[in-house]
Amino acid sequence: MNMDDLKSGCLRLKREIEARSAALNQEISRYPGPIARCDAQLAGLLEERARLSRLAAALDEFAAIPETFREPA
Repeated sequence: MNMDDLKSGCLRLKREIEARSAALNQEISRYPGPIARCDAQLAGLLEERARLSRLAAALDEFAAIPETFREPA
């Protein structure tokens, strides 16, 4: 796999993460308020959103590394 393929794959994955995060944010915003903090399903949604956020940040960090400093595949 060459660097262009890797960058393309990272961008595609980043778009998928952003789309899933947006869908989770919509689902979480529609969640009923009174019991929200006691609900296991909501806790799972919040954890998935946090996981996706960490993954997106890792992709951003990888994309920011100059190619000359990346190890060859």
